[in-house]
Amino acid sequence: MRLLALAVVLVAAPAGATLPLRAVVRGGEIAEVDVVTPKGTTHATFASLSRTKLDPGPVTIRATAPGDRRGVEIPECSHRGAVTIDGTRYAPSDGPFVVRLSPRETPHTIEIELRASEYERRVVCGDPIRAGALTETRDGLRTIDFASPREDVLRGGGRAVVYVPPGHDASKPAALLVGVHPWNGDAWTYAAYAELLAAARAHDVVLLMPSGLGNSLYTEHAENEVMRAIAAAEREVAIDPRRVSIWGASMGGQGATTIGLHRPDRFAFIASYFGDAKFDLASYVRSILPTEEAAHRVNPIDVIDNARWVPIWLIHGDADRTSNVHESDALAASLRMHGYAVRYDRPSGRGHEGLLVAEHIADVVARAADARVPEHPAHVTFRSVRPSDDRAYGVRILRSGNGDAFVDVEQIRGRVVVHAASGVRAIVLEPGALGAARGAPVDLEGLFGVEVRFE
Repeated sequence: MRLLALAVVLVAAPAGATLPLRAVVRGGEIAEVDVVTPKGTTHATFASLSRTKLDPGPVTIRATAPGDRRGVEIPECSHRGAVTIDGTRYAPSDGPFVVRLSPRETPHTIEIELRASEYERRVVCGDPIRAGALTETRDGLRTIDFASPREDVLRGGGRAVVYVPPGHDASKPAALLVGVHPWNGDAWTYAAYAELLAAARAHDVVLLMPSGLGNSLYTEHAENEVMRAIAAAEREVAIDPRRVSIWGASMGGQGATTIGLHRPDRFAFIASYFGDAKFDLASYVRSILPTEEAAHRVNPIDVIDNARWVPIWLIHGDADRTSNVHESDALAASLRMHGYAVRYDRPSGRGHEGLLVAEHIADVVARAADARVPEHPAHVTFRSVRPSDDRAYGVRILRSGNGDAFVDVEQIRGRVVVHAASGVRAIVLEPGALGAARGAPVDLEGLFGVEVRFE
C-alpha cells in the first residue's frame, strides 16, 4: 500500500506567539530491534543501543510494528541516513520524521540506516521509534528561524533547534540550557542524545541548540549567532534571563567557556567537556586563527578573570588524544588560583568520546535547572579582549586603547572602590550595579586617568 509522508512544518511563530503545532506519534514505543553491522545481526533492546560500543561504520536498525498502527515517528539520530518503511525508501531531512501508515494485516517494517562515528562508536538517537496514534503538539524538538547576516546563513545560521519538554508551560519563565556543538557537528548534534532529552523532561529545562557556523572555534561571528539564537528562543518560549546556562563538548566545550566568559552576566553556569583552553597556532587552528591576537580573542583562559560569579564544570578524560587533558588542567588551575568555583572531573583512561558526554549530561541539566545569575554582585572583575565586550553586571567600560581592557571594582560599605583598571578611560555604573546607591563616594585607590560615573 502507498504511504503518505507527513510534512512536518517547522516554522517560527511571530514574537510573543505560541509555538506552532507539529505532527507526532504518541505511545507505541518499539522496545526491541535488530542491529545489522558488517559483523552480522544481533537482537537488542532499543534502550541499550546508546550504551553498546560499536566499530565505526554502517549500522542498520530494523524493527516491526503492528499493522493497525496509524503512524510511525523516526527519531533524530546521529548520522542518520535513509529510512525505509514498508518498502518505501525516504531521505528525510534532519529532525524527527513522521509517516502516516495505511492499515494492513501484516506488521509494518521499519529500517533506519545510520553510521557509527569514530567519536560516538554507538547508536545515538534522541528518542525511541514510535508506532501508534497520530496527534499534534507544540512541545518536543523543533526548529526556530531568525534573522542572521547572509554570510552566516550560508554557513548554517538563522536557524536553531529547540526542545520544549512535554507538558511545559511555555508562558512560565523557564531555565534554558544552550548546547554549542562540536567540530563537524551542527544544530542537531545534541538532539540525538536521549540522556539529554530525558534530563530536560525530568527538570523541565528548555534546550537550545544553535549553529556554530561550521568548524568556527566560536570566533566572533559564531558567538554572535549563538546570542541571536538565544534571543530568538526567548521570543518563542518564556525564559528566565537569570537562568540561562551553556555547555558543549570538544569545540563546543571551548565555545561554551569562550562565550560564557565573554558575557559572564548572561550565563548562570558553564559546563565544558574536553575543550581547549588556549589554542596552539602550530596546530590545525592556524587556518581559522591566523595570529596570536585572533587566538587571544577566543582563548577561554585569557578571560578567566570573568568567572568570579559563573560556576564552571570541566570534564576531561586523561587519555584524550584529540584535546590534551592539560588544556582542562590549566583552566582548572587558573580558576582555583583566582578562588573561583570550579568542579573538575578527570576520568582515568577515557578519551575524546560522546559516551563520556552522555554519562554526565543529566547532572549538567540538573545544575542548569537550579543555577541563577546574581542580580547585583558587589564585586565585579571583568576583562574585555574585544571592543564589542564592554559590560558585565551593570559595570560598563569605555576603552582608552586597542588592547585588553580590565576593571576590578567593588562596593564596600556603601563606597565604590576601584581596585584595578587598565585600558579604560571611564567606568560607567548602570542603575543597581554593585548594589551601590547612585552618587555613592568613589575610591580610586591611587589610580589616575580613570573616571567613574553613574548612569
